Amino acid sequence: MVCCVKRLFLFYLSFVLGACFLSADEVVDYLKGYQGRWAGDFTIHSVATDYTVTFSVEQRYWWEDGALRGISVSETNEGLQTASSRTSVVEGRLVSEVVRGDLVETYYGVLHDGGIVWLPADLARATDYQMREIFVQDAGEVWLHTDGFDSYLYQGEVAHLTYRGRLKRKSEE
Repeated sequence: MVCCVKRLFLFYLSFVLGACFLSADEVVDYLKGYQGRWAGDFTIHSVATDYTVTFSVEQRYWWEDGALRGISVSETNEGLQTASSRTSVVEGRLVSEVVRGDLVETYYGVLHDGGIVWLPADLARATDYQMREIFVQDAGEVWLHTDGFDSYLYQGEVAHLTYRGRLKRKSEE
């Protein structure tokens, strides 16, 4: 528990002070790496219930009006799912709004260890939900790796969903 609290404190400190270490231009330059089309798979797994689902995802990102815009389409066992996003630097803070139907979720991003760690805007949930995205070069191809977790109650205990996404940059066809 102490390790988790210490790690959360250090992460929170980097979140609060992050704007002091990187300029908005440096953050925007990093975000521009998302531009283009990505396709691959996401897997969601729960150890508590041994539930696992893998589904295909395609995402497209572009720069518009000073923000990184995105759209995601996934084919799940619930059918076709879509989401859109708008990511920008607001008052020195990396902010992403994700819209799924009527639901709007806001996340804060921190450039950390070569990638971006996303936290919910409600920082009290930062120990319950985190997502990390990083670009990976492999055999001349660029991949967007996403790894994260979310917490939920299962039979009166805290359980976790883990997320793992592997999307490859596709040529613009």
